Amino acid sequence: MNRVRVLLICLAAAVLTAGAGFVFGVIPLTRGQDSARPPCAQLPDRGSVVDAVAAHEDLATRMRQVGPGVQVAVASPCANQPDRALVSIKYTTDAEREGVAAILQHEGFGVAAELVKK
Repeated sequence: MNRVRVLLICLAAAVLTAGAGFVFGVIPLTRGQDSARPPCAQLPDRGSVVDAVAAHEDLATRMRQVGPGVQVAVASPCANQPDRALVSIKYTTDAEREGVAAILQHEGFGVAAELVKK
């Protein structure tokens, strides 16, 4: 075989291997955000979010106990609507994210929340 044909076969094999890795989750695709945030107009007012966090302080405490990098705070993600807010749960490691997500599967704050990697 000539060099071009060998090169094309190797290239095709590499593309097929990478494609299979993406399809079967062996090679993760990078994503900018792994959860969807409601549009700003649909977020509750800041006071409601502050009240929700205060009413569920035990939940926030359990999340913080998942790891040293976990922070639970009220955030206003919309620059043009600072009166709209959500619960921002920041984490540093995948283990912290999984721990917080496991808690959120069973209970929540009653208002919008998002997980954010620091």
